[in-house]
Order: sequence, then C-alpha cells, then structure tokens
Amino acid sequence: MARAKVPQLVVLSREDAELYEPSLREICVSISDPAAEPAKVSSQFTAVLRLEFHDVTQRGEPSDILFAPEHARAIHDFLEKWPDPDRIVLHCNMGVSRSPGVALGLCDVRGWATAELERAHPGWNRLVRDVMNQAATMTKIAEPRRFL
Repeated sequence: MARAKVPQLVVLSREDAELYEPSLREICVSISDPAAEPAKVSSQFTAVLRLEFHDVTQRGEPSDILFAPEHARAIHDFLEKWPDPDRIVLHCNMGVSRSPGVALGLCDVRGWATAELERAHPGWNRLVRDVMNQAATMTKIAEPRRFL
C-alpha cells in the first residue's frame, strides 16, 4: 500500500497568518486566546478549524483554558475530514508555542519527521504536544479492530 504524501507544515504568528494567501490545497488550524477576536485568515483555505485555549502548561488562574483532549480530537478529526492537503498552516498569536506544539503532535501521531520543527520552534508547548499524543492513543485504543 502506498504511503500518503506528507503535507508541508507551516507555523505562523497570527499577524503573518492574516497576511498569508494559500496557493495550493491548504487547510488552516487557527488558534486564538479565549475571548479574542478570531484571526482574519484567507477565505482561500480549503477549510479552517478555529480553536481557543490559553498558552499555558498548567492552570495558574481558575479562568485558564488548558489544551484538552477535546481540542486534540477536533484537530485529528479535522485532518481526517480534509485528507491529503498540500499544506497545513497552523497559527497562534505569536507562532512560538501553541501552534508548534500542535504541529509536533501531528508529526508524532502520523509518523512525520520532527527534527526541523523542533529546531525552528524550541519554545513549543509541551502540554499541547503531550495531549495530542495521548488523545491519538486513546482514540486508537477506543476504535474497534476490523478484520478483513
């Protein structure tokens, strides 16, 4: 069985994402702070998933919204719904922590290389990456096995 091609992962800040114009079959994961206005990303994306959570690794304030398994499942489901994009654009406010954490979690789960992303984004959010991996594992365990 042929292996699906690996899409290019592009990690951007919100400012850069709002200026970005897709030129291929591209999907976007748009991450914002809770209560912030959604980023104004291009209507030329094939699809956009919008998520809201704080850039923290543990709850400091009662109002903090941590990256949770529900967020991770939404991302995994989004990629299942829009398979084989040429590019996956991920952005958060600064493009330093949350979006690289998501990108690295996707790489881990899908068997894509991580070294270049880890070097380019050393400040990635460890909670986000860990939850991405845990959610994928829980989903795989929960799925019934199918025998042909």
